[in-house]
Amino acid sequence: MKISNIIVGLLLLATLVQAGVFDSRYPSARATGMSDAYVAAANDVWASYYNPAGLAMVNIYQVATAVQRPFNQAFFSDAFLAAAAPLPGKFGTVSVVFENYGVSYKGQSLSSEITATVSHGFYLLKDMHSSLSFGYNLKYYHLSLGESTGGVDLGSAGTFGMDAGLQASLYERTYVGVYVYNINAPVLGANVKHELPQRLVIGAAYRPVSNLITSLSFDKTVGFNMEIHGGLEYLPVHWLALRVGASTEPNRFSAGFGVNYNGIHLDYSFNNHPVLPETHKFGLTYEFNL
Repeated sequence: MKISNIIVGLLLLATLVQAGVFDSRYPSARATGMSDAYVAAANDVWASYYNPAGLAMVNIYQVATAVQRPFNQAFFSDAFLAAAAPLPGKFGTVSVVFENYGVSYKGQSLSSEITATVSHGFYLLKDMHSSLSFGYNLKYYHLSLGESTGGVDLGSAGTFGMDAGLQASLYERTYVGVYVYNINAPVLGANVKHELPQRLVIGAAYRPVSNLITSLSFDKTVGFNMEIHGGLEYLPVHWLALRVGASTEPNRFSAGFGVNYNGIHLDYSFNNHPVLPETHKFGLTYEFNL
């Protein structure tokens, strides 16, 4: 039993190193229920994390929050807050998103990562049969390492990042998306430099009937193997959504549901791991017109 606990502890430590320093962490419980196969299907306030071009489809005010505890570990915390607003005319939609990710132990903050993102998505063309939209993110990253056991401040650093994406649709049934993450190759730190991850995501989604959408994406982070994500969302009734998905590197399974009532969306997702504990995510979105 002690050996197994040590192995799990080492895996958690390795995951902490990989999951921190602004690696991919996703806010949308809806998307995670579909195993984050969302680059072609993104169309809500969280689009900036999956493909900012999807903001072009947001034509109503939205505010949202989401929380998760990665791998169900008490020393992890991750919270998001977002808002989106359509602009007048054909200027698209803008959004702002804040994330606070932290690692703490016995009340002591080991590290804190804050990301602030401003996004804009708009149509390049749109007619009765097809559309093409473009979107971009401007981000500020801030990392604080807390204090050492001797009470010494380990320092903090900040940098800026940029993302860009394209999304196209045909007959509101077939969708394709491309997303480039950290396109400017940002580097964090002065004396000890850390290159933030760069990713390319491409994918497609298909809606065979109005209450069902299937999605597939290919996600390549520089220096890592390609990940494949697939998922679907089915609405048996207009107020309930059921979601399921799977992904590789490592092989994981996800599921979730969403409940919609009078502009209020409550979403939940479950994402397993072949070795580590599961991750549960909750999201709440409110949409309205002014």
